[in-house]
Amino acid sequence: MSLPNRENPCHPEGLTPIQKKLADLLVSEKTIAKVTRRHGNPGNRTFQTDEREMGIIDFAQEGEFAIKEHDFNPEAPLSPLYINLRNLPIAISHQIGLAMAQIPEDGLKPEWCVGIPDAGIPLAISYATVTGIDYGLALQKGITTDGKRKIEPYTRHPSYFKGKVRIIDDVMSQGHSKIEAVNALRSIGFEPTDLTILIDREQGGKAYVERELNILVRSVFTLTQLLDYYLRTGQVTQEQYVSVMQYLDT
Repeated sequence: MSLPNRENPCHPEGLTPIQKKLADLLVSEKTIAKVTRRHGNPGNRTFQTDEREMGIIDFAQEGEFAIKEHDFNPEAPLSPLYINLRNLPIAISHQIGLAMAQIPEDGLKPEWCVGIPDAGIPLAISYATVTGIDYGLALQKGITTDGKRKIEPYTRHPSYFKGKVRIIDDVMSQGHSKIEAVNALRSIGFEPTDLTILIDREQGGKAYVERELNILVRSVFTLTQLLDYYLRTGQVTQEQYVSVMQYLDT
């Protein structure tokens, strides 16, 4: 099961002070990020990628956000929400490490932690710094024979680096890359204890991964938990909140 940390019964969304600080940073801290917009009418779509200032969690402007799904289905609904956890400031990565370290342990305690490339690697390093659990590089990106990206074992994986391992990543959506990561680690002799992620988007990935791999999925936040907090504190509008919730239900 997923374990979002709802340890604070005094907070309306169950956030601890560390989680609350992180949640605020995710919308207030601004970065320059690439966004893809969709133009044209059904059957005659074009896509344009450019950059704009945005929060780490941000909400769509006109024509946003086109995502990977639109490479295959140009008419798919645009995402009203974008979560950009790449190239994070060190202070935010550290806060993520603190928040992940607050999730209660349930099961085997790991000897190592690893990140799923690319976004999960700096988060795993921050988590290791906070907890003292050793970090190791055990996964890398690869390409399948038909040109698709995949997660595979790191080619220079040292023989002494093995045992119980916690897998760290940024966001859980459908869970396909998580399954690749778990299988890659098992293929080289690791025993994954769990997947620890920052945000569960609640799009079915958690249940899929837990069912297929019999592995625990832990999260700092669920997306609903964050959205409820942002709506209550006026950091998102009612319209933005409703659009994301409707999108998640599609």
